[in-house]
Amino acid sequence: MGNKSEARAARKASRQKRFEESKKKLIDSVSGVDQPKYIVTVNDTKQPQISPSVNSDTIKTPKATKDGSRFGNRVTWCISQADKEGKWSWHELRAWTDQEWAVDIEPPFIEFTQMTWADVDSRGSGSGHKMHHEQEISTLIKEARRRWKKLGLEEFETAFRFRLGGTKRAWGYIVQSHFFLVWWERHHKLYPTSK
Repeated sequence: MGNKSEARAARKASRQKRFEESKKKLIDSVSGVDQPKYIVTVNDTKQPQISPSVNSDTIKTPKATKDGSRFGNRVTWCISQADKEGKWSWHELRAWTDQEWAVDIEPPFIEFTQMTWADVDSRGSGSGHKMHHEQEISTLIKEARRRWKKLGLEEFETAFRFRLGGTKRAWGYIVQSHFFLVWWERHHKLYPTSK
């Protein structure tokens, strides 16, 4: 039992080390990129309205996000890393149509920009599962894993998946609190689940 936990801890430390090594390179490469398609500016000088009956000693100050957590930040996103070339082996095009963009993709993402990552994380489906969540790349189908690597994204061992209704999913990765949309899929085949 001790060997397994030690091996797990060693793998985790190795992943963290690779992440830290790649973080600077990634931040440098992103800093020159144009601004995300949608950015919400927050007026942080505005003070909340507090009822006079509330004792000021009981007011909790929100946790600062300087600890590296994205959950206190609003969602920003872009399509600058979208993989729209070719099609999957089941003949689904990777590129979206103008109709899909206008109806299925852009409207939900505009809504997401009004939310924090904590709000996104708290969304659940009718069956009690999280609608939007991280997904280990190793759990995706082999074709998706190969494509992820071909796109040069192997430094991200975890993707983030937005459920946009039915079997429609938006896959990508997060840097700080910014979502880079990589794949749009219509039929939930990149990570099949049994019914």
